[in-house]
Amino acid sequence: MSSLTPFPAPRLLWIAATTFVATAAMAACGGDAVPHDTTTVAASTIAFDSAHTLSAVTQVGAAPILALAPDGRHATAWVSAPDGGTDGRLHVLVARDGDTTQVLRELTDPLGPIEPHGEAPPKLAWSTRAGGSSTLGALYVVGKLVPGRRFPASALRFVRSDDGGATWSSPVTVTDDTTKGLANGADFGSHNFHALHAAPDGTFYVAWLDGRAGKSAVYMTHSIDGGATWAANVRVVPMTSTLTEACPCCRTAIAADADGTVYLSWRAVIADTSAPASSAAPATGGAADAHAAHGAASPQTIRDIVVARSTDHGATWSEPVRVHADNWIFDGCPHAGPSLAVDPSKRLHVAWWTGKPGAAGVFYTQSSDRGATFAAATSLGVAEASQPAHVQLAVAGTGASSTVFATWDDGTKRVPQVTLRVSRNGGTTFDSATVVSAPGRSATFPVLTVDQAATALTIAWAEQTLETVAAAAPRPNMKDPNASMPLPRVGNTQVMVRRAKLGGVPAAQAATVDDAFRPLQTGDQAPSYGVRLVSGAQRGDSLQIVEPGRVTLLNVWATWCTSCREEMADLDALFARYRAQGLRVVAVSVDQGDPGKVVRFTEKEKLAMSIGHDPQGIVQRTYSVVGVPETYLIDGNGRVLWKTAGNIHGALDGARTAIEQALVKPVALAR
Repeated sequence: MSSLTPFPAPRLLWIAATTFVATAAMAACGGDAVPHDTTTVAASTIAFDSAHTLSAVTQVGAAPILALAPDGRHATAWVSAPDGGTDGRLHVLVARDGDTTQVLRELTDPLGPIEPHGEAPPKLAWSTRAGGSSTLGALYVVGKLVPGRRFPASALRFVRSDDGGATWSSPVTVTDDTTKGLANGADFGSHNFHALHAAPDGTFYVAWLDGRAGKSAVYMTHSIDGGATWAANVRVVPMTSTLTEACPCCRTAIAADADGTVYLSWRAVIADTSAPASSAAPATGGAADAHAAHGAASPQTIRDIVVARSTDHGATWSEPVRVHADNWIFDGCPHAGPSLAVDPSKRLHVAWWTGKPGAAGVFYTQSSDRGATFAAATSLGVAEASQPAHVQLAVAGTGASSTVFATWDDGTKRVPQVTLRVSRNGGTTFDSATVVSAPGRSATFPVLTVDQAATALTIAWAEQTLETVAAAAPRPNMKDPNASMPLPRVGNTQVMVRRAKLGGVPAAQAATVDDAFRPLQTGDQAPSYGVRLVSGAQRGDSLQIVEPGRVTLLNVWATWCTSCREEMADLDALFARYRAQGLRVVAVSVDQGDPGKVVRFTEKEKLAMSIGHDPQGIVQRTYSVVGVPETYLIDGNGRVLWKTAGNIHGALDGARTAIEQALVKPVALAR
């Protein structure tokens, strides 16, 4: 199996899309069979109120978060900015059911704007310490553009309120990274994708992904005085461990039980040693020389969820344990981390999303031995393919009688929608899914709270119209070494909220079969699509990919993608080998901006095949392409005969066989 570089999917705040390859590849990965689905019981008896726009008071809002205090106070936060721009401010609303008094405060940070990142939103937690004192803590990231730095530097900041959100402390930085040499000393570095948790004993725990030592790793700190001071940062997994590297753009998660055991979860980068080397036909000239220099495709990595535990306030940690061997091979970051919860019986609950082909979607499992082993994975919302989904858990009650709530933005749909499933027997079986968000709108990054009696539920999420999503500026793809990431914008996004009393009539909205997200497959009719050529004698002309009577090998690529550049020699060799028999090879670049860098690469590598340029990524939407490179063989009737995702180098035998069969088979033109 080959690696893919993810495209940004049309979802809030540019989350990266996932990888899709043939279902048959599951066996080659050495993965388990598709995890079992729970027995679905009767429809969930949840009576939701109507959705209302929580961010209406600030005109726009993004990155919502919720926290419920033991005394019943609700805290809700989101990020807004004037005109939906990058000058992020944190808004915190505190209220109590049955009380008309509300406290709303706008918080700013002297270091810079607060980031409205959906996968790394601000976090809230209530800490109740010995003696009954209560603190509401907020953790967030401040972004800073630094000359010569491709990504914004980030400072992880904490503020607290001891009077229910009426007044707030000055912000403090929880990291002690002094390795970057940036302005403001230890404040800024690579500190993001954070988690905040208040343990039963009142300790605040913070985890994040940190790049101070090079590759991304998980770090932790804690505070026993309500966030006034913080302990020294601890690297959770030593650099000598095989699981030391963390997927750099997936959020972390923390949970703690009443005995002081702390659990931490993240998506680990795991070396894949199962993929055999593949042979390739010899190629000559230009890109062929480059191919010889780099050898075979880059090493593949698995991106699976792990859990580690600590019994000494995070000073030392157990070896991470995979919650399930998804064996999802993906050389990119999907921007989709796990969720954790611990019930009073010390049962650990975990939910996550995977892009594993043939079993992509949201899963749940649990551990009754403090994270040493995990039960079989339960599929909550799974399909052949899925865009990234962001799942959140809440648990009320204890043990086998606990109620488990799981909500996520369903990536198996073309337009993501907030979905809820509930288990009333400790995670053994789940009610059927309830769709919480409105149809026809992009609803993402849901969060939830539930009271311990499991009688009141609140879900909030970020929402955009489909027109807003379509008009959003594309995210710079950071695989391009010349690209730089701007500060994130709030955009024309709203924070929605719905509340429910459990035991009423379900308010589900049925999804239609046509709403399912489905990549283009072998046997499908290829959509009509034309591209402007930037190379060869036809430079400047528009070429139709589907042409009656012509066999076409379509490749979607970009100059910033290493695997794409590496496979150019193989594609050009296929063109040289079969062009006399009528094969067209068209490589469509999705590089943004002008075609200059595409032309320069083409000329440098002396490519003879046709090169097209699609800076708007129309081919991505038209062909349901979610990663580069992807390659399709299309016959003269426009039917997809063969497809591969990732570097074609490992699939050359199949490509040559499919091409030869297509070229010798007479084409009966459709009339």
